[in-house]
Amino acid sequence: MLLACFAATASGWGLTRLATDEPLPNPAGFSALTNPFATTDEGPENARGTIRAAADLVDAATHFHITFTLSDGGAVPVGAAAVMGSTIPVSLMAPAVGHGHAVYDDGAEPAFEHYVDAAGGEEVYRYEMDGQYMMTSETALPGLLVLEPPSAADRYLCSRAFASARLREVLNTSTDLEFAGWEQERTAWPGRKAGHAAYRYTGTFTAMRADFDDGTNTLRAVEDAEFELWIDPRGYPRRFDYSSPDGHSERYEYHGFGMP
Repeated sequence: MLLACFAATASGWGLTRLATDEPLPNPAGFSALTNPFATTDEGPENARGTIRAAADLVDAATHFHITFTLSDGGAVPVGAAAVMGSTIPVSLMAPAVGHGHAVYDDGAEPAFEHYVDAAGGEEVYRYEMDGQYMMTSETALPGLLVLEPPSAADRYLCSRAFASARLREVLNTSTDLEFAGWEQERTAWPGRKAGHAAYRYTGTFTAMRADFDDGTNTLRAVEDAEFELWIDPRGYPRRFDYSSPDGHSERYEYHGFGMP
C-alpha cells in the first residue's frame, strides 16, 4: 500500500522524511553519558553476560545513531570510499557495496530511520512510525510504501530492533564467543572519528544478511561469519565488524546513546 498523505498530500521520491521539513535530530547534540558502571557483576570476562547487557542497553536507549559500511571482496568502491575517507581501500570492481545510517529518537516522527546508499546508485529509506513500517527508494518504488503485513526482513530493517540485532545474533548462534582483552578502539566515520577504551570480543556466528532486491526487503542466514565486537566500560557497543566466508563484510559504528 502506498501512503499518499500525512499532513499534506505528497508523492514520489520527495516523500523522504515523511513529507515533513523537520530533520531527525543530530545525535551529536545529545548530552554525553556520565555515569560509568560495570557491564556485569562478573566483569567483562563474562563475554555472554556483557554482550547481553549491551544489547539490553541498546534496546532501552531513548535515542541512538549508528553508521555502517557494507562491502564484498574486502574492498569499498570509489563512491563509498570517498564518503569514508582515504583509509578505506578502493576498488572499481567491488559489487553490492553500500554505506548508511540508522537513527532513532523516541520523541521524533518518524522515530526510526534506516538509510542505505548502495554502490549501484540506489538509495533506500526505511522508517518506523506509529507502529507501522515503511520504505521508499530512489528508483525501485514510486512512493512511500507501507509494509503491511510486514515480512521478517521488513521488521528487521525498519524497526529500532535493528540496533541490537547483531548482538542478539551473536548471543543466539555463537559457540566460540570469547573475551579478547582491552584495547583502544577507533571509529573512522567522517566527522565522527574518535577513540574509545573498549573491551574486545571475537568469535563466529550466523549473521542475518539483509538486502533490497527489486523493491523488496530480503533476509538470509550467513553461517560461519567471523566477528569482532568492542564494548566500552559503560556497557555500550562501539563497533561491530563481521566477514562471511564468501567475502562479504560489514562494519557498524555506534556514535551515541541516550539513557531512559
